[in-house]
Amino acid sequence: MDPSAAADLLAELPEERSEAILEEMDPEERQEVKDLLEFREDSAAGRMTTEYVAVPQSATVADGIRALRGFEGDPETITEIYLIDSGEGLQGVVPLARLVLARPETRLEVLTEHHFISVRFDQHENEVAELFDKYNLRALPVIDKVGKLVGVVEADHVIAFLRARG
Repeated sequence: MDPSAAADLLAELPEERSEAILEEMDPEERQEVKDLLEFREDSAAGRMTTEYVAVPQSATVADGIRALRGFEGDPETITEIYLIDSGEGLQGVVPLARLVLARPETRLEVLTEHHFISVRFDQHENEVAELFDKYNLRALPVIDKVGKLVGVVEADHVIAFLRARG
């Protein structure tokens, strides 16, 4: 189960039941879900998933494809690959179409969107929805206070939020 979906489900349960389920989870997954439970539900981080594909800024198309093949989440949610520096700071966004059409030896930073949009983890969900609408986004990277990539808000999360509000 996607960590964001698990966090949403656990947030709905009584604390005792939620804790029992967390104890049964794999330690790495448990930590991801616990981290997501810490965020305000009405923030970008409260709507994000931590399942995305990120590669070093110096990666090639071949590296990006290898990372995609190793992705264990839902492949239908991936619309772009994120380029990060050594401190996991977001440096670029590469749409999958550009990746697929490029030669394997091409450096991904050549294929990045020149002007990409990201959102801070504490940005209100209404502002996130406005960005999706204004820029016709499929995904929106979420960064922390120092620019580190911490997750991605996907279009279906925004649609679900808007429907629930509606």
